[in-house]
Amino acid sequence: MLTNLPSVLGLEDLDPNFNIDLEEMRDWLENGDHRESDDSYYHQLSIYQEVTDTSMDVTSIIQPILNLTTQDMEINNELCTSHLAKAYGEAMANEQREFAEVIVRRINEKVSPVGEITERLLYHSFRPLNKEANDNYLKQESCKVFDAAFEAFYRLFPNGMFAHFTANSAILEAIPHDAGVLHIVDFDMGEGIQWASMIVALAQQQKLLQQFGIISQQITLKLTSIKWKNGDCIYGQAHPHLRFEETKKRLICYANCHDLKLKVEEMELQDLVSEIKKTTRRGRRREWLAFNCMWALPHMRRRRRRRHVMEFLKVAKDFLANSDSNKTSNDKNNGIITFGDGDTWEKIEDYSCFGSFFDSYQEHYRALLESMECNFHKRLAEARIAMECLFVAPFASCVALLEKWKEVKEVCEFEAGFGLKGVRLSSESLMEAKVMAREGESLYTVRD
Repeated sequence: MLTNLPSVLGLEDLDPNFNIDLEEMRDWLENGDHRESDDSYYHQLSIYQEVTDTSMDVTSIIQPILNLTTQDMEINNELCTSHLAKAYGEAMANEQREFAEVIVRRINEKVSPVGEITERLLYHSFRPLNKEANDNYLKQESCKVFDAAFEAFYRLFPNGMFAHFTANSAILEAIPHDAGVLHIVDFDMGEGIQWASMIVALAQQQKLLQQFGIISQQITLKLTSIKWKNGDCIYGQAHPHLRFEETKKRLICYANCHDLKLKVEEMELQDLVSEIKKTTRRGRRREWLAFNCMWALPHMRRRRRRRHVMEFLKVAKDFLANSDSNKTSNDKNNGIITFGDGDTWEKIEDYSCFGSFFDSYQEHYRALLESMECNFHKRLAEARIAMECLFVAPFASCVALLEKWKEVKEVCEFEAGFGLKGVRLSSESLMEAKVMAREGESLYTVRD
């Protein structure tokens, strides 16, 4: 038996022997007596019922003929939700937003925060459309333990720690011995967790250099966090300035404990450029610059827009290029740029197709959920759920998804690397990175 169904549902990948007769479907929907006796049939056909309930013009989305059969067919829930997710991507690509909303409602009926990986990902992806009390409850309960969850997440998963370690190692290995000030310009300081380890490493390095008589006095560490406007992040915290003040006090106290001079400030990018130029004109060449940009790493509470990443890196590159052109043969390098990119940008095959973008987006967060599941014992499921609510849900949500898609279309010309020259880590740092990532024991691999 043949019938025409919208291929946007993504059902073409199901069993070709699964047949549905359109007239039989209508008769069945009109006859309520069979609903309780044939539950599986109801679930298989309820997608069509949802479409008709919304008074959509189904004929406008009719695609090629499909061969489907109803006998002895059981669809695994995870497989079903995967096809629905594909259907959502196709519907959005075809600008069939009403139909996409129908699919989202169907997905929300099938997913929960305690299901399999695909189910959990779709729950977090589309939960802004859920008005269930358990959504608010999970979020509220997770926020109560944010500090403990943040520390545990950062230590358990090497994504952020590895990016910070790599950047800090590159900076420490590149600092000239005669530098009086190490000035680090940070794209987004956040919780400041990257600089705690830098404080310890720099203090130890300076003490060793003093012991061997290489330097006479310790270097001063200066941290400048770029101040962005509140509307410059896709998802962020309510009071970023208050968070900065807390981070500043904590870092200064930590530096004092390690006998390291530390200055922390916040400044807009344009003001920083002017200040650096003034410093250079005064001849203070002993200030060595490091531009640090960590973006979209899993532990970060907020995500700045991609165009601000590009703006920051362009300013850093232009400044260092001008510094190199003005230096004498006796001058050493004037600075370094460190960049940690945790986003899916380079994985998108087709910038013009929402379906390709959606698939890469889902693949990225599915990999993160797989990593979390591998690192947590089943008895710690509640802790894993809390971390997923805090560190996955905000960025996997359809709200963030659509914001990101808008950004992709605006800034699709992003150039990976910006033509910057890479710096190879020392063999010692590379070995430490492999130990940190538990290479051979986890899903992670370290490559130079």
